[in-house]
Amino acid sequence: MIEQLIQVGRQIVRAGIARGWAGSLSCRCQGKIVVTRSGADLDALTEMDFVHINPRGSQLQSRLPKPSSELGLHLGAYAADLDIKAVIHAHPPQAVGVGLLGRSLPALTPTFYRHLGASVPLLPYIAPTTENLKTAVALAFQSTTAVLLQNHGVVVVGQSASQALLRLTLLEEQAEIYLAALAAGNPRPLSEADMQALDEAWGVKRET
Repeated sequence: MIEQLIQVGRQIVRAGIARGWAGSLSCRCQGKIVVTRSGADLDALTEMDFVHINPRGSQLQSRLPKPSSELGLHLGAYAADLDIKAVIHAHPPQAVGVGLLGRSLPALTPTFYRHLGASVPLLPYIAPTTENLKTAVALAFQSTTAVLLQNHGVVVVGQSASQALLRLTLLEEQAEIYLAALAAGNPRPLSEADMQALDEAWGVKRET
């Protein structure tokens, strides 16, 4: 999955979702977590830019490089759900803008709802790299696939690197639509009835 993360890094930088060094990627495989190193350029990753970590957060290699300073975000997400296999942390400008308004991002379209659920919740500002942020992320990912970090960025998860990338790309696209709609008036998100109708059409039973 490291090769997939290398491709993800390149794609999110070239799409303008992340700047080269601002963000971190990880995957969980074979009983360990592999995360980008501190200061890694996401647009030019190689296998040497990944650090192997055990589930408790200890580095498996005795030598440098050091893991991303936001390792705690990744560990918190993995602790929330064993099905999570990939985590992306980035600072996409449109999604950050929604967080600055103190808003969660509601489901605006059927595509949003299918991949991101009824909303992407907002975590009120918590200082980066702290244990408090790790704990808050772990709690959030018990019931969501993406979170907005106020005054900071986003965290998105998936059962694969490609799924996490899809969710991140969609999140930023929908955040841009939401901000544009807010500037023009009062956006209409999908209603509960709308989402129930989609569940019926797709043959999906939501947990309540």
